[in-house]
Amino acid sequence: MASEYLKWKYRDVRPEEHKALTRREAWRNWWDYHKWPLLIGIALALVIANLVWGAATQVRPDYQLSYIGQSPLPEEEAVRWQERLELLGADCNGDGRVVVQLNQYIFSEGQDATYAYASEVKLMADLSACDSYFFLLEDPEGFNAEYGALEEGWLEADGLWLARRSFAPGHGAQHMEECGLLWERLQKEGI
Repeated sequence: MASEYLKWKYRDVRPEEHKALTRREAWRNWWDYHKWPLLIGIALALVIANLVWGAATQVRPDYQLSYIGQSPLPEEEAVRWQERLELLGADCNGDGRVVVQLNQYIFSEGQDATYAYASEVKLMADLSACDSYFFLLEDPEGFNAEYGALEEGWLEADGLWLARRSFAPGHGAQHMEECGLLWERLQKEGI
């Protein structure tokens, strides 16, 4: 029950009459209260749509070829190597096309130490993740002495050596069986 003081204090208080808002006033009122949640929701929806679109349209390679040399492969030669392997390869992941990804790791005398370290880290990540099955090398003996990652029986072509990776038991690249079949085709038909 209200005290006498409160009754006296609010004796002249009357409830506000409800004012009908025009369409424009109603929109402005709604916008004042909802603009930030709406804008954040739109931004979040765009980020999610971008992630989904990127994942859905990402090209997944059937084979990975790593080039290790002192200078980058010229664009024409890189494309030629990719096309050679694509012609002899099979569609391993079932997307309807054969895709060869060429990774280049450059190690040259006198290069910037930061760039050399970055190439070394990328190569070590490739080797530890077992990404590449095929290696295109200028010096296979030196590479194998340093990393011990190659099978014997390298193929020579255009002054470079094509080699395949040796894997520890229980480890291997994606599509190991298809990579082995491609290696056999490369040996039979030549590069």
